[in-house]
Amino acid sequence: MAIATARAGNVIGGGDWAEDRIIPDAMRALAAGQSVPVRNPNATRPWQHVLEPLGGYMRLAEALAMDQTIYGQPNPYAEAFNFGPLLEANRPVRQLIEACLQYWSGIWHDLSDPGAVHETGHLNLQSDKSKHRLDWQPRWPFAKTVERTVAWYQAVHHGVSAIECCMHDLALYDVLAAAPPA
Repeated sequence: MAIATARAGNVIGGGDWAEDRIIPDAMRALAAGQSVPVRNPNATRPWQHVLEPLGGYMRLAEALAMDQTIYGQPNPYAEAFNFGPLLEANRPVRQLIEACLQYWSGIWHDLSDPGAVHETGHLNLQSDKSKHRLDWQPRWPFAKTVERTVAWYQAVHHGVSAIECCMHDLALYDVLAAAPPA
């Protein structure tokens, strides 16, 4: 059996309701008509829609299943792979929230605390190996990622079932993923 490891960049998208995560906190605040609290507006992260790395994980699983060990040689995909967004999607939290506010009207406020536990200011994820070896690449640019994320939360806020929203995003991703990258 061939085993690989996979890691993703900072994923956003509908369905995450965890506490102390920027998108769920922002969506809860916007739904309640409150200002969005932002702890570290200058922290830069590799933002991507959750469907992006999931597509990569599926591609990796297919490669592992298709390339069986032959003549005692290890499966060439039994390694570690990163699945991250295009470099243009690496944005500060401030820009992520401001992009969200283009789709859901509101305001945000800075909760920066110089005495808080240190959080890395800049994260990046190198995905060249996945792109070259698996022919994988993200399909949704930053703007589409934010648009679909906010649309999911807005729809659920207005009474659409979470499952229906997920199925809609999957269908949309499937159609757009077949097109060349933007």
